[in-house]
This record gives sequence, C-alpha cells and structure tokens, in this order.
Amino acid sequence: MAENIRIFTAITIPENITGQIVSHLPDWRTQLPFQRWVDPRDLHVTLHFIGDMPISSIPVIQAAMQETASRIRAFPLELSKLGSFGRVERPSVLWLGLKELPDELLKLHQLLGEFLHSAINYTPETRPYRPHVTLARKYNADEPCKTDQLQKLSSSFLQHQTAFDASGITLYQTRLGERPMYEPLAVISFDK
Repeated sequence: MAENIRIFTAITIPENITGQIVSHLPDWRTQLPFQRWVDPRDLHVTLHFIGDMPISSIPVIQAAMQETASRIRAFPLELSKLGSFGRVERPSVLWLGLKELPDELLKLHQLLGEFLHSAINYTPETRPYRPHVTLARKYNADEPCKTDQLQKLSSSFLQHQTAFDASGITLYQTRLGERPMYEPLAVISFDK
C-alpha cells in the first residue's frame, strides 16, 4: 500500500517579516491566552489544503505548481491587523490578515486550484478564500476575548514593515506533533 502524506500549498512568509511577528509574540501571548501558538517557522499564507495524498503524487502536484507559477509574476502582500475565526468571545483561531486582497493573489489561488484539479482531481473549497497567517488556536480564558484588544495589539505591529513580495508557491508536508510542523517539500518561484 502506498504511503500517504498530508500536504498543502502556501506562500511562505520571508524571514524579515517573520522576525517582526516574532518580536510581538511575547506581548500577544501574555495578553491573548490561546492554548497553542504556531511555531514561527510555520508561518505562511495557505493557498490550498490538499490533504492526504500518496507520495507518488508529489511530482504531478509540483508540475501543477510549475504550470501555475509560469503564469504569475511576483506581487506585493502586506500583513495587517489581528483577527479571529470562531465565536468573537472565544475564538478558535487567531490570525494576521492582509491589508488588501490583491487580484494577483486571487488569480494565483484560482489557477492553482484549476491545475490541481486537472492533475489530481483536487476539489477546491467552495467557501470564499480568506487568506491569513494563523498565529494561535483555541482561546483559553474565563474572560471573553475583546475585539478592541485585538485592535490595540494590532496597532503596534502595524508601525513596522509588514509588506513583502510573494515570490513563489511552497508545497508543505504536515508532520503532526513535530516542531516545526510543516516541512517544505518543493518551492516553485513565480515567472519573473
């Protein structure tokens, strides 16, 4: 039986921006009591969660990534304020959003989904694409999380450089229980 691995595609956050995030983590962790914080080496913007696939499918997925990347040029992204998914008072996920949703990112998401569908019969999610950088999971406090607190903590982060060029697609393998949890399997640069 073929061995399966859990994989997804994403845009990697460059080290200088990761450094900005890391410099704010102590304050965020103190003021936002989430159970599990993401390892800084795992920060990314997900494009498509593919799921469990046979290792033998990796070359076909890489070809779909290459086909997509040949049609995309590097484009700017800028991180923005903190936000959350789930109930406002007890969020399940804490994230950093994007200041804007560039057309290039939407095109990348759509094209990659189409090429993955052709290559491996992948079916993209039907819900709207909401790109973000996951920071933490499972709010864990007696007092509810407050939206104004997220805004306040966002303001100091936004005083720093949060823009970067998305320069390619990374294929990651999820290794549950390990740190970092995500291992890059392939990086395909966009056409210059």
